[in-house]
Amino acid sequence: MKHDRFFYTIAGVIFLVLIVIGFQHYIFHGRLADNTPILPAMLVAIVAHSTAIFAWFLLFFVQSLLIATKNRRIHMKLGWSVLLVATAIAVTGPIVAWRETWIEKTTVFDWPAKPFLLVMLTEIFLFAVFVSIGVLYRKQPRIHRPMMLLAGLSLISGALARIPQVNATFGMHQWMGLFAPVTVLGALLLLLRLAMTRRFEREYAVGYGILVAVTFVTSQLAMTHAWISLAEYLVGH
Repeated sequence: MKHDRFFYTIAGVIFLVLIVIGFQHYIFHGRLADNTPILPAMLVAIVAHSTAIFAWFLLFFVQSLLIATKNRRIHMKLGWSVLLVATAIAVTGPIVAWRETWIEKTTVFDWPAKPFLLVMLTEIFLFAVFVSIGVLYRKQPRIHRPMMLLAGLSLISGALARIPQVNATFGMHQWMGLFAPVTVLGALLLLLRLAMTRRFEREYAVGYGILVAVTFVTSQLAMTHAWISLAEYLVGH
């Protein structure tokens, strides 16, 4: 049980390190990953969304540390702030996705802009689903903890895709560039937990499998004529 609690603290540290490395240009200089300025039309939405995401990973680490150090009462009180941050992500995520597609009429990462809109919306949807399950089962740690971990995993692709060493390994080609690093990280976390606890976490494994399957299917649907037509209607061009 002790090792189980500390596993989530370690996962929180890993997430925070990856977020800082991936978004270092934004965090330290207020610029995009390629070191260019943020467009004024995107500034408010990006600041709101990125602040909420950073707060989420910081709170995940703090909440995990509180459980590891047996401060459950504080953990429960702080839990409602996590819900507020999750709501902010769920609201600002689609706004950023829509505005980025509206402004960037060509490509985002290696994706054409309109297919990428579905990709980003799907990430936010998965995040919301995992958080919702985690909140509903907040009194059942066996389910609550892996769902919150999966919620973080569903958001980490943006940071991973901005790390040059990750790009050198996986490239930037659509699903492989954006979600293969997430898939590998998720598998490594599963193996790490198995090594620390000597127990296979079925709840995490099922959620992880769903995340991988949904992102892959979405990447295929995003390139279809049906979605591109719908995206053109939603974006207005």
